[in-house]
Amino acid sequence: MKALPAVVAAAIALAGCSSAAAADVQAGDCLHVGGPPDRPETARVECGSPESNFRVVETVADSDECPGDVDTYYSTRSSFSGSSSTVCLDVDWVVGGCMSVDPENSRDPVRVDCGDRSASNRQRATQIVFDVANVDQCATGTGYAYDERQFTVCVEDVS
Repeated sequence: MKALPAVVAAAIALAGCSSAAAADVQAGDCLHVGGPPDRPETARVECGSPESNFRVVETVADSDECPGDVDTYYSTRSSFSGSSSTVCLDVDWVVGGCMSVDPENSRDPVRVDCGDRSASNRQRATQIVFDVANVDQCATGTGYAYDERQFTVCVEDVS
């Protein structure tokens, strides 16, 4: 079983999004997230697009409220009111599409062309299996199991 490294950033600002804009992000929205962990840059983008690397699972007040198996989360905190908002995120996998997933967890995953040999650590999503969290269900035997929410993303390494 392969575990997707969580890129966890707590109590940081969603650069490019004000606290109000971050609060407007809803489950199912997709984001392009980039930049350094202490100053991420985000933009709402179309899911499955070349720019999209994360899908919003849920928005909550505190990161402890995110499902335990999300891939990452980003939190905002108002220095004026002290209120916070957290966006719980999963990688925006698209069956047949590829993501470059850094095994050392030093950068966020990014969507890449499956044939781009210059992109390292390319993984193609081959199937998303619902109601089971077990990579043994994947023909490749490789994937990411989400135990709490009971689904598995099956992948194959293409690089």
